[in-house]
Amino acid sequence: MLLLPPNLALANDSFFSHDQPGVSFIYPKPLEHVLPEIIDAYHHAKNNLYKIFSWPINTHVKLILINDRKSFLQIAEHPLTVAFAQPSKSMITLNYQAVIENPFSLETTLQHELCHILLGEQLKIQIPRWLNEGISQWASEGITEIMRPQKNLLQTAAFSGKLIPFYQLENSFPMASNAFVLAYEQSQSFVVYLVQKYHKDSFLKMLELLKQGQSLHTAMRSIYEKSLHQLEHEWVVSQTQFFDWLIYVINNLYTFLFTGLSFISIIGFIRLKRKKWQYPDDWEDDML
Repeated sequence: MLLLPPNLALANDSFFSHDQPGVSFIYPKPLEHVLPEIIDAYHHAKNNLYKIFSWPINTHVKLILINDRKSFLQIAEHPLTVAFAQPSKSMITLNYQAVIENPFSLETTLQHELCHILLGEQLKIQIPRWLNEGISQWASEGITEIMRPQKNLLQTAAFSGKLIPFYQLENSFPMASNAFVLAYEQSQSFVVYLVQKYHKDSFLKMLELLKQGQSLHTAMRSIYEKSLHQLEHEWVVSQTQFFDWLIYVINNLYTFLFTGLSFISIIGFIRLKRKKWQYPDDWEDDML
């Protein structure tokens, strides 16, 4: 009970603990029957992270499972949150019913939260919130810890020039729901951009420099030979390139349309002439 947040511990008197080497599972009685599934998902997630980073999780993790959304929201950062990690306490709190619903999955959500624990343990510096979230989403197959709307806020913000500068996401994310979701989408997109354009090995080398205690700006210049500001600008340009092409096509729609119709007419004329050549010479054109 001492492991639970005070307001949650007072509201629930039926939590149990299952201890294993390196982890304690704190759960309410209704989730006892799914505990083996949760344990299996936890260890798979932990192993997956080791394959990505080659870093072990040495701290003893406390995983608190909640089966009541109302109780979970008492301690969650935002109403859209379904799970969160507290690296300083080596603690993960998870709304079980939410993370087993599409598009979430138990294992990938645990992998996301464990990545926060791993980064907090292995890195000697505190990295910005946006980078922490971006790495955790990249390492968990794009799965985040919040419920997202169906619409893509990132594309809309990029098209309208309303992307949030990363310096505004250093310590916290905005609480307005759309801005909150956009901060997550931007964080993931930027990390994926670095991994895809400059390769995964370069990104992992940058993390190794952070592990050694170098600042983020120094580590980025060392690996990418560019400042964070330059990399952010590159990423913003990459997000708007699609819309530049879209605007170009829209502005020249009639040109493309008439060009296409011209090609269709030419192809039709050629096919008609070929059919005519296949008939006897004494057939008249009117018969065709």
